[in-house]
Amino acid sequence: MAEITDILTQHLNTIKTRVAERMVAEKRNASGRTVSSLSVEVNGDHGTLWGSKVFLVMEKGRGPGAVPKGFQEIIYEWAKSKGISAKAKAIAGQPQSPEGALRSFAGAVAYNIMKKGTRLYRSKQYNDIFSTVLNEELEKMSEELAINLLDKVSGINESAQ
Repeated sequence: MAEITDILTQHLNTIKTRVAERMVAEKRNASGRTVSSLSVEVNGDHGTLWGSKVFLVMEKGRGPGAVPKGFQEIIYEWAKSKGISAKAKAIAGQPQSPEGALRSFAGAVAYNIMKKGTRLYRSKQYNDIFSTVLNEELEKMSEELAINLLDKVSGINESAQ
């Protein structure tokens, strides 16, 4: 019979693995930082799966409004990680460098997200990155923990007789 710590560790690690697989399947893994933010912590009969705050945004998108400090730089780094290239019109007759064009692109994307939200948010679509995985695995974990508890109670009852 598995102990509670083992059950929690197994299921939380399964959630972590399946979320990473969903991100690849949905093409939501540019730099790998979000997946690498996932970590499992189990202490006794408590377990936590830690991860970046962006997971909810990956499923539902981001609405318009205030953006984090350095948002344009975040978009620029994301675009570089995705392998996006940009071309820009010449300014005052001088062509822009590829980096300058990509920075202009990042600024336009950041502004658009700030004003309108992401395309995923605007289209009211949904990328199932973690919700189904989490619900399925929590159900399996609940069943295993209930069986574990019943076994322990039965053992106590048998030893009391």
